[in-house]
Amino acid sequence: MDKALNDFDKRQRAVVMKHHKLANGYVTKLNRNGIIEHRPIRRVPVVSLKGVLFALLGFFAFKAVLFASLGGEEYLARVAHLAQGTLVERAGAWLMGLDPASLWIATLIQSLIG
Repeated sequence: MDKALNDFDKRQRAVVMKHHKLANGYVTKLNRNGIIEHRPIRRVPVVSLKGVLFALLGFFAFKAVLFASLGGEEYLARVAHLAQGTLVERAGAWLMGLDPASLWIATLIQSLIG
């Protein structure tokens, strides 16, 4: 009895999931057996501007925390060491290079810390 109930719940969840997908739009097609089928329209997820801005802010904050915790000379020495490496390391050095936003956030962090 328990297996039958689990199978029923599984089928019910599948039907509800299909209904949710169909609620966002569907295409009706005739399959090769002559049966009419409804298939959900596939939509490509769109990257939101808010998500991109939060990612950029997080990246600048990460660089600022590193700069504030290591100190200016040590940070620049590590970035210079990266710049001498492989292509990927050079790209990382370019990304981790100093910029006005990171320096400003780092000065805020340093003033809060000490």
